Amino acid sequence: MELRQIRYFIHVVRLKSVSKAARALNIAQPALSRHIQSLEYQLRTPLLIRTPRGVNPTEAGKKLLELGGSLLELVDQIRDEVEKSPGEIRGDVIVGMPPSVSGMLAPAIIDAIQKNYPEVSLRVTEGLSIFLEEWLSQGKIDVAVLTRPAETPSLELSPLVREQMVLIGLPGQMPPGKSEVRLAEIASLPFALADGFYRIIEPWLTQLDIKLNTVIEVDSVTLIKELVSSGLAFSVTPYGFVHKDVESGRLAALPLVDPPITRDLVLAHRARIQLSPAVKMARQVIADCAVKLQVTARPPEKPRPGRGRSRSNAAKA
Repeated sequence: MELRQIRYFIHVVRLKSVSKAARALNIAQPALSRHIQSLEYQLRTPLLIRTPRGVNPTEAGKKLLELGGSLLELVDQIRDEVEKSPGEIRGDVIVGMPPSVSGMLAPAIIDAIQKNYPEVSLRVTEGLSIFLEEWLSQGKIDVAVLTRPAETPSLELSPLVREQMVLIGLPGQMPPGKSEVRLAEIASLPFALADGFYRIIEPWLTQLDIKLNTVIEVDSVTLIKELVSSGLAFSVTPYGFVHKDVESGRLAALPLVDPPITRDLVLAHRARIQLSPAVKMARQVIADCAVKLQVTARPPEKPRPGRGRSRSNAAKA
């Protein structure tokens, strides 16, 4: 069986005429008829029924029309892929990130892909980790950065960055003379906390029997920054979320210690599926950018005279 015979057969069915198909294919009608007869001989079944209104496919012919059409589409796809320039990657990729992560990672990822992979169409969408997991499972996004991934066999996870959790506030309002703080030392401060950030420190609050003075619960992490910048409250966030504000002097940050509390970021995609070259590339770019931005995940080290090493426990996000 030859691919051209399948193409000829599909033309005959679509035009409902051997003579019309022969003219469209620019071959002699008797030659086209012989190709159709050869197909019927190889498949051991009639493929066409000749009627006064033209030719129609038999049940076997309908099956060949369906499967043959899919086969020819696949052949065309193979040709397109093979004919591409060596190393060229193209396609669409949708990346999901939580709002508290996108400001740190998204600009670097977008810049790297636009510069090095111009044929890739990248879309970045924000959402809480719980929604990103759902969108991954539904195939609405291709890859996601998650902060609190559920234990599920449907996702394949790989670690990205471990971020230091810090107390943030206005520079003039932070506890004086401190390069780091313990939860017990800041419990009485007025806090504005996002639920996701609170759940990271909650195990330590429970273990140490500490109750924070939470004056407002906020769903928007962007609003958290504005409230703190206005001097209305303090907050606890990952350092990567505020590192630019700290570097500019807009906010101040002190690491939480005894124990140090961290948030883990992981890279996720659906398990047991074949990733396209574009998605594989995007995963690698995200991982590379995360390594380069590791410096933004933790505050700069400051000397701590008279102190021993902190315990190494960390709260996983």
